[in-house]
Amino acid sequence: MAVAGKKSKIAESRQAQQQLKAELLKNESVKKTNTLLALLIAFAAIVLYGNTLNHGFVLDDYSVILENTVTQQGVKAIPEIFSSSYRSGYTLSTDELYRPLPKSIFAISWQLFGDNPLPLHLLNILLYAITGFILFRFCLRLFNHQLFAFATSLLFIAHPIHTEVVANIKSMDEILSFLFCILSARMLFVYYSNGKLSSIILAALFFLTALFSKESSITFIAIFPLLIILFKPEVSKQKKSHSATLAIGLFAAVTLFFLLIRYSILSKLPSGDPSVADNLLMAAKSFDQRFATAVLILGMYLKLVFFPHPLIFDYSYNQIPLTGLSDFGFILSLLIYVALFVYAIWSFKKYKLISFGILFYLISMSIYSNIFYIIGSSFGERFLYTAVFGICVVVGYLCTLIASPEKSFSLKDFIFKNKNVLIPVFIVTVLFSVKTMARNEVWKSNYTLYSNDVLLAPNSTRTHYYLGNYLSKDINLKGKTAKEIDSIQLVALAELKKSVDIYPFGDAYNQMGIIYNKRKDYQNSFESYQKAIEANPSDAVVYNNLGSLYFNTGKVKEAQEMYEKAIKYNPNYPDAIMNLGSTYGMKQEYDTALSYFFKAIKLNPNLAQAYYYIGITYRYKGDENNAETYIAKAAQIDPQKFGSAK
Repeated sequence: MAVAGKKSKIAESRQAQQQLKAELLKNESVKKTNTLLALLIAFAAIVLYGNTLNHGFVLDDYSVILENTVTQQGVKAIPEIFSSSYRSGYTLSTDELYRPLPKSIFAISWQLFGDNPLPLHLLNILLYAITGFILFRFCLRLFNHQLFAFATSLLFIAHPIHTEVVANIKSMDEILSFLFCILSARMLFVYYSNGKLSSIILAALFFLTALFSKESSITFIAIFPLLIILFKPEVSKQKKSHSATLAIGLFAAVTLFFLLIRYSILSKLPSGDPSVADNLLMAAKSFDQRFATAVLILGMYLKLVFFPHPLIFDYSYNQIPLTGLSDFGFILSLLIYVALFVYAIWSFKKYKLISFGILFYLISMSIYSNIFYIIGSSFGERFLYTAVFGICVVVGYLCTLIASPEKSFSLKDFIFKNKNVLIPVFIVTVLFSVKTMARNEVWKSNYTLYSNDVLLAPNSTRTHYYLGNYLSKDINLKGKTAKEIDSIQLVALAELKKSVDIYPFGDAYNQMGIIYNKRKDYQNSFESYQKAIEANPSDAVVYNNLGSLYFNTGKVKEAQEMYEKAIKYNPNYPDAIMNLGSTYGMKQEYDTALSYFFKAIKLNPNLAQAYYYIGITYRYKGDENNAETYIAKAAQIDPQKFGSAK
């Protein structure tokens, strides 16, 4: 009997070992399947945006890269980037943005690749693919269901609303912000699983990196507690060492640290309300009108989440007309958002994922709503980039309600078990993908973007301005005959006139002044600059251009006054400083002229015209050695313009 009992125990032990081994093999198979599904999401991102690799610099890429003198200093500018505003180095005199991480990446790219946009487009795609991979893993942490994680992350990655972010280099700030926020949230879950202090510290560092990427990451300070309240019991056994107070305290400390740095830098700069051209809500005649229009716009955002067509890069004044409290669109939008909030609170414990998804969307959009405070823009498709994830969570969870709860041990098994749900998910994904890839082509260049979207947003003052401004640029007139140039300039003027007919937009009047000046129509040029100043009395660029008009017509004294005004409104404006130096050169005050020229090249080391002026000034002073040195430097920077200069 003893022998029989011993054999029985041995058999039971072997059976238990075999069961454990089988369970481990199953778990390993599930892990491999999960990794494969995550890689498929990343691969989908690469396929969707592969057609952007041959794109150029577009739209805001100019202000932070192609025409930014700080970025173009390369790696050595990184300390300055972390101690200055986002668009420092561009001609804007005001800037209330602080995003040093993406700008540092742009500076590194400029150091390595110059004005080649390919590496940055490739980096955008890779970061987006990594986001897809991490998002799938994060979704598994939220709800350990393969279909939920797959459907949620796939719909997010395929959504056409993201074209403005991924296809536009400048919007790397959005990608980095969301990616590091998700990494931070994932490490928060890890902390609640292992209780290690290093995990929550890493979560806080990821969050700080997100804040340095884009300020809107601050909304996660409300999302982190939401994650703890809703999902902590599902990812831990609530050990005493896991302190929510410590986690939230660290996130709050990181946020305060960032805000103090941001304030110390931006508080030194001039600030002001956004213009009507940038945020149409500034044209509202009452609080009621502003509120009603802001709520209507929130409804438009929600419409684009479910029906992303048409997609437009600019919705400036007066593409979205101001409305009132009696407007049906406002009432419908208000009712939908109130219903979403009420349902999210009601389902807080019963349907955690639905509640989380809705609240995630509402919290993420709150910073862009223009309800609590006015931001620099009334509408932007890029503002939906993070928020869309919340809606995808809701849709992904609804998919699980009619799917198999069993885990899949292979990709084939996953598809077979979930085919009834995957078919509609794939249909939506294909439709999204077609729209995404088609929209990508529109973002290929400034011309393709502006000429396409001016038709979609004919009432936007900015779409007409952007097209007119682009057409009138010197680079687009090279190699053209006099007749062709005349024709292009007339088309550009027509677009700019449409812009100012919609709203007296200072930038449009300024560009009209430039075109008239080139056409030697000095009276219309002068009148256009005057109207630009009326629209924006502190625009340094307009004063600089008006100064050049005076200078070119022999009015040196008036030119000097305008250049001095330009520098008053933007003390670090290298072109105006250089031009002011040229007025002293005309008065034969060569040493004073040189001091301004040298200040200009210190601010913009690639300002070839300033080097040329230095050379000419030294020649007037009889210093031929320095004259030849600086003229040669001008030719080195801009061989087309100064290559034959002596």
